[in-house]
Amino acid sequence: MDMNNFWVQVIFWSCLALIVIFSFYFPRSIMKKIKQHDERFVYNDHLARSYSWMGSLVIIFIAWFLSLAVFHNLTAFWLITVIYVGHMLSYAIGSVVANSKN
Repeated sequence: MDMNNFWVQVIFWSCLALIVIFSFYFPRSIMKKIKQHDERFVYNDHLARSYSWMGSLVIIFIAWFLSLAVFHNLTAFWLITVIYVGHMLSYAIGSVVANSKN
């Protein structure tokens, strides 16, 4: 691996991680300061996340099918399997955390 390429990748992924973190936390901190983080917002946010999670699950299943039926590529199949397992593990961890708070 070329060292130039390595540092470009490190900088790119670091900047991308910072953008994702700031785009998640910054708006929420502003909302808390102006008191818009009420029960209605929390309910709508949780409902939207549930729909988004189900949509992601459907997309993963479609990609899973396409990786086997159309592309006949086991590398893609195993990559999508890892994504699916990570998706389900994050749901399980989120469920445990949510249940421990109630």
